Amino acid sequence: MMPMLPLMIDLTGKKVVVFGGGDVGLRKARYFAREAEVVVVSRDISVDLKDKGLRFVREDVRASFEQWIAWADYVIAATDDFSLNDMICTCAISMGKQFNRADGVGSFLIPSVIDRGNFVVAISTLGRSPAVSKALKEELDRLIDENWSLMVTLQEELRKEIKDKISDQRLREAVLRSVVQDKEILAMLGNDYQLAKKRALEKVNRGN
Repeated sequence: MMPMLPLMIDLTGKKVVVFGGGDVGLRKARYFAREAEVVVVSRDISVDLKDKGLRFVREDVRASFEQWIAWADYVIAATDDFSLNDMICTCAISMGKQFNRADGVGSFLIPSVIDRGNFVVAISTLGRSPAVSKALKEELDRLIDENWSLMVTLQEELRKEIKDKISDQRLREAVLRSVVQDKEILAMLGNDYQLAKKRALEKVNRGN
């Protein structure tokens, strides 16, 4: 298993080429299309792909992959042909491009993601078990409810409000942590945000 570090990258304005128009290619293209310019290249493109706001090029991948890899910042090899994916990844390496492959480990992996708006949880088994990644996502999705997103909003507001009240940084951090750990405040956030904030400010004023 190759050692890898998780990173969050701004892909705004970046170009991604996805080789392969099947279900796997669709899933990967959708993932990147939230920020990047994405082109899907395949001789056969599924009907579903036509309605996803992506750019599609219907052509033989073997005839054009070098051109598209030169164009892209990130390369996805998701064809159903192992040898073709090998050729795509070898070309990406020779051009110094980051690449991902559906049938193996590339220079980057695409994690399973839980997105709550105010925070993101990314899960990966480093390509060893997609089934475990999916199961972990489902388990965490059940445990991490929307109140945690509201807790991020509350913490942002509290950090601004208590800066003048508590000069000691360590004490500020301790008070904010105590708010995060208060299960009553967490449970209250989704039902009555203002009441939850009032309880949190009471803790701030007590300094605990």
